[in-house]
Amino acid sequence: MTRKRIVTAIVLCLSLAIIGGGIADGLAQSKRRSRLQQYWQIAVSASNAYDVPCAMILAVIRTESDFYPNVISSAGACGLMQLMPETFRFLRDETFNDSHPDSAIFDPVINIHYGTYYLSYLYDAFGNWVTALAAYNAGEGRVREWLKDPELSPDGQLRNIPFSETAVYVNKTMRAFEGYAKNAKGELK
Repeated sequence: MTRKRIVTAIVLCLSLAIIGGGIADGLAQSKRRSRLQQYWQIAVSASNAYDVPCAMILAVIRTESDFYPNVISSAGACGLMQLMPETFRFLRDETFNDSHPDSAIFDPVINIHYGTYYLSYLYDAFGNWVTALAAYNAGEGRVREWLKDPELSPDGQLRNIPFSETAVYVNKTMRAFEGYAKNAKGELK
């Protein structure tokens, strides 16, 4: 094979790989969009009920479960909004006074409403989404300790997140929130 044919073959393979990657990305986006649409009305309902922007609910779901309702994390968090079973039971028993079985943590309506209520609570407690999301990921008590540390919170706001997992989670969720809010064209609250 001549050098020219080898170069042409390499260029063709690279082009196909790039096109194939683009197609794969497009298919992944299309599948995510389809999964999102299944939960859209539930997110709108929860947004209205708990005064949390719909774009934030969708961003949390995307970051937590990528819109797969039966996901269980390595830490044991469950469902679309990745609620810990203890948090689910507390909300069920103390806040909502529901009689749902523990398995209802995977029910999209219940999971999204409980998770959104919890987001609303954290936002009210901390006053901004960055700190609320850090608490959603790392735990409210841990974030309260971080806020006492002047290196992490020099002005009373959480400026530095010491856990890389939580920092990545907050950044990823905020980017998704901005994307959903920007692309909603008035459909999201």
